Amino acid sequence: MRHVVSMEELIWKPFSVENSNGYEFQFGVVASDFTNAYSVDYVRVAPGGYSPVHIDPDNHAFYFMSGAGTVTIAGKVHAVGPGSIVKIPFGALHSIENTGQEYLVFMTIYDPPRSRG
Repeated sequence: MRHVVSMEELIWKPFSVENSNGYEFQFGVVASDFTNAYSVDYVRVAPGGYSPVHIDPDNHAFYFMSGAGTVTIAGKVHAVGPGSIVKIPFGALHSIENTGQEYLVFMTIYDPPRSRG
C-alpha cells in the first residue's frame, strides 16, 4: 500500500459508457488494500464532456478539485467548481457535465466500495 498518492503519478484510463463523452478515471486511489468501508476514484471530464442520466447501486459523493460544471440530481441542476461537495444517494437519477474550458476534476467516494478498473 502506498501512503501518499500524487495525481500526476497515476495513469488516466478512458472510460466510456453509452451516451457519455470525455471521461477518464484513475481507479482505486483508495481501495481495499487500505479499507473495506469505502473506495475513492479520481475522475476528469474533458471540456464539453458529460455522463448520461443514470442510477448507481450505491451512495457516493463527489469532491470537485478544478474546473467548472453542472451536476443534475433528480432533474435539478447544480453548478459545481473547486471545493464543491455533491452527495448522490443510492437510486438517485444524476448526470455530470463539464461546462468550462479546462478539465473538470473530482474525487468520487463510494459507499460501499467499488472495485473496477
